[in-house]
Amino acid sequence: MNNMVKKNVMLVLCRKVIAKLFIEYIENNTQMEAFGVFRFNEAKNTAMIHNPALVLIEIPERYGDPAQDAFSVCDDIKEACPGCKIMLMCPEQDKKSVDACVEAKKKGKIEDYVFYDTSPEYMTSKLEALLPAE
Repeated sequence: MNNMVKKNVMLVLCRKVIAKLFIEYIENNTQMEAFGVFRFNEAKNTAMIHNPALVLIEIPERYGDPAQDAFSVCDDIKEACPGCKIMLMCPEQDKKSVDACVEAKKKGKIEDYVFYDTSPEYMTSKLEALLPAE
């Protein structure tokens, strides 16, 4: 590996098993360092401490308005780390969440989104495309 500085990527995912698999894949196959946050209410403080270049936030599958909860986390992270890029992970069968992601991307609130059934290869390629230029 060359002397390139690895960029931090923070995964805000409720599913620890999935998060750990993605973290391992990112660490072993990219020039990024990954770490996980498993509770929305810890995301802002963790972002302030680690200053990630990228954040992947899950829109959880649950009752209520999970998309709005995820967008609140986006706002918190943007406040804590203004230059941070954000990508959402969205349940593909939840039309309300998908529509919210499309609108958020159009309005520039997020940089991109992927669906739950994405492969680690595709997800990391999307994250790498969002990395700020050196």
